[in-house]
Amino acid sequence: MKLTIKLLSDSCTCSGETYNSMVDMDVVYDENGLPYIPAKRIKGCIREAALEMMEFGLIEREKYEKIFGKEGNHRSAFSLSNAYIENYDQIVATLKAYKDNELVCQQKVLNEYTSIRTQTAVDLETGVADENSLRTIRVVNKGLVFEADCEMNESAETVELLKQAVSLVKHIGVSRTRGLGLVEMRLTDCTKEAVKHVQISPSELSEKNRIGYKIHLKSALICKSAKGNQADTEDYIAGSKVLGMIAGQLGKEKYKELMSSGELVVSNAYISNGEERCLPGRISLQKKKDTVYENGILQTRDMMYVMEEPEPQKKNKKSEQMTPANIDYITKDGMVADVVTEISYHHQRPKDKSIGRATANNDSSFYQLASISVGQSFRGYIYADRKQAEILINAMEQIGNIRMGYGKNSEFGAIDFVLDELKAVTAEKQMIHDAMITLASDVILYNENGVLTTEIGVMKEYLERLLDVKDLEIINPFLQFTTIGGFNVTWNRRKPIFNAFGKGSTFLLHSETGFDAGLLSGEFLGERVTEGYGEILVEEPLKKAEVEIKKNSWEKVIEEDAKADRAGIMQLLLQSEFERRVQSEVRRKLNEKKSKYETRRKALNPAISKIRLIFKTELTYEAMLDQIKGIESEEKNGLCTELTALIVPEQIKVEITEKMEQDYHIKFNNSLNYEELYRHVYRAYITELKQFVRTLEKEDDTK
Repeated sequence: MKLTIKLLSDSCTCSGETYNSMVDMDVVYDENGLPYIPAKRIKGCIREAALEMMEFGLIEREKYEKIFGKEGNHRSAFSLSNAYIENYDQIVATLKAYKDNELVCQQKVLNEYTSIRTQTAVDLETGVADENSLRTIRVVNKGLVFEADCEMNESAETVELLKQAVSLVKHIGVSRTRGLGLVEMRLTDCTKEAVKHVQISPSELSEKNRIGYKIHLKSALICKSAKGNQADTEDYIAGSKVLGMIAGQLGKEKYKELMSSGELVVSNAYISNGEERCLPGRISLQKKKDTVYENGILQTRDMMYVMEEPEPQKKNKKSEQMTPANIDYITKDGMVADVVTEISYHHQRPKDKSIGRATANNDSSFYQLASISVGQSFRGYIYADRKQAEILINAMEQIGNIRMGYGKNSEFGAIDFVLDELKAVTAEKQMIHDAMITLASDVILYNENGVLTTEIGVMKEYLERLLDVKDLEIINPFLQFTTIGGFNVTWNRRKPIFNAFGKGSTFLLHSETGFDAGLLSGEFLGERVTEGYGEILVEEPLKKAEVEIKKNSWEKVIEEDAKADRAGIMQLLLQSEFERRVQSEVRRKLNEKKSKYETRRKALNPAISKIRLIFKTELTYEAMLDQIKGIESEEKNGLCTELTALIVPEQIKVEITEKMEQDYHIKFNNSLNYEELYRHVYRAYITELKQFVRTLEKEDDTK
């Protein structure tokens, strides 16, 4: 289903932020500058409308709670995405295609869809504005249409009730009682093309398989930290969340069958660079203090390979101060990747709906949510035997749209989940004496007494049992630790909180007798590996300590269709730029002739007044010239003729258009017709003439 929202008046879905001290109350907009309406706001308004229906006896409480859920484990029966403007995908594609163009700027795009209003508080006794009460508010322009996806798998009766509640919503956003936020909202049925979640064939399965999966975020995704703090989010998608999503899609019985045939391992999903999965950077990488990227390269050292120098050499050599390189994620060839996160602000209104705002009471609050930003892609692996893989593939082929994470019923968690890679897991014997081990995910270990521990000696014991060797030696360990916790929704209980080895920890592994590195391929170390813990990366030791880190230079190939600007956003930006340049061009031409008119001050003011009067009555430039010809005063006639000959609208249009096309390399189709062009140019010209006269009058007063 599709939810459509048409703004019948200007609206402000307040973001809780300010812009550059110029806007005290700003709207919600994305990284491109396109305004949108958060799903949580929409859902809250629909819920209020349904609550009124229940209070008037139009629907029963049971049906109300079935649709909107209630506190505890009873979830809402429908999920809702953010509402974006029509043709949003086309507009975004075009803006990204022209992202290097100076014309594309977040605030310039935002100005095409919004306006600035001012308001003040008035003293009721005196009728005068209170001192220091002037405020500015940005509003989304009326007439815009927003669309949101709505998913609901319920009976026709329940869907009809939801449609009725939607139709009752008449206002949204702030200042609803002051003329803002009047909307027309409706919910309609629509058919969408089915998403293909499986791109591998069951006929290619082996006895043990590594199935690659890709997660692309269609909306922001909340991955709460282990501490449960909603104002903080992880920068990766934990294997436990992916496993939970799979369990929800399979159902209880199918999930039992999936897990009964063997151990299913779901790795964490990390940010991808193109189609390549990145891995956590080693914490042993350090750089010289204040070192920055030069030509896209950052020079670092892996301190595991930096040998300690003798004391006499230390004294004679100037020491270099080293600091952590702080590489979050990196590809195999040394290219870094960063995860973009964001914070959104929300509020819960009081149960007493007569109070039209959030308060500081217990049943009302302001809060913020941290999330991974929309548009990013993550990759991971699922290790499964043949039977498990078949169950997984069959289930994924039949599901529709997928949501995961916290707040997935409104605003957050809409994803594209695709199984797109398949590789047989085979153990190839590779005898070596030395290896570099990096923890690609957090590792949970128990000691011999069954107690959770972060002792490096226990790590060695796990590896010795896995490799069946007795003389392993861990050299130069660089370790970091993390807190593991969580919440079990089924049991409605918190999981135990404890410390574990953190991802990015690294060390060198040595054995005099040698060990088979093939035994570590596709293996996970420690406990709770089904949830993505314990992934390790085995590599050959580096030949030198110096490591070059490269900036992320991968970019999507820009399609020609995106540059075609079918939604017209670039023409809108060009039109606004043209209208801004008119003022500058008029001012420039007038400044060139100012010295000529300064000697005719007495005649200048009457001439400008006459031009202003004619401008108010005549609709074209030619009609203005005809009126000027009829002026009887020869001096006034001549001066008016000179002033109007200086600024010719069509000439201004040609000059500015040529300069803009030269600057931005885009053909500009001016939307102003002949009369509109004249009105716009001469409105700017008369403003400049008035300012010119005021300046001359001030000069005369000071003499």
